[in-house]
Amino acid sequence: MLKIGKLTDYGVLILSTLAEQPAVLRQTEGLAESTGLSLPTTRKVMKALTDAGLVQAQRGAKGGYRLARAASMISLRDVVEAFEGPIALTECTQDEHGCDITEQCSLADGWGGINQLLMQMLARVTLADVKDPTIVDRLTQGLMMGSPRISLVNL
Repeated sequence: MLKIGKLTDYGVLILSTLAEQPAVLRQTEGLAESTGLSLPTTRKVMKALTDAGLVQAQRGAKGGYRLARAASMISLRDVVEAFEGPIALTECTQDEHGCDITEQCSLADGWGGINQLLMQMLARVTLADVKDPTIVDRLTQGLMMGSPRISLVNL
């Protein structure tokens, strides 16, 4: 099964919570309480989000965290890559690594295109979109407008 890790999921949850009051500095303890996450997990997630430049941290007694940019400017791709690293569905879609049979494999180019499609879709969905129940319909419609059908290799 292809799925994002728990920390990535928690990262989206925390970012979404921060987006509710973008100008307010939120402390780790308050974020843990409002999201239902443990304090150690919240700290770990905040470190990754800060390191990725998705949130700004302000130290001190009146410090806390806030989004580094508007929720509409933070894509799911940004969040996934902050926790999971570069997106690669298969070994042959990674820039620096290839599998042992990439040279002979007739599917390598196809996987590269599918990987690019996934990255584009994740880049088009923003943090502001995540709570929008119509996002799937809009993305599907946008995808279909570009191509009346998607051809995939029968595996």
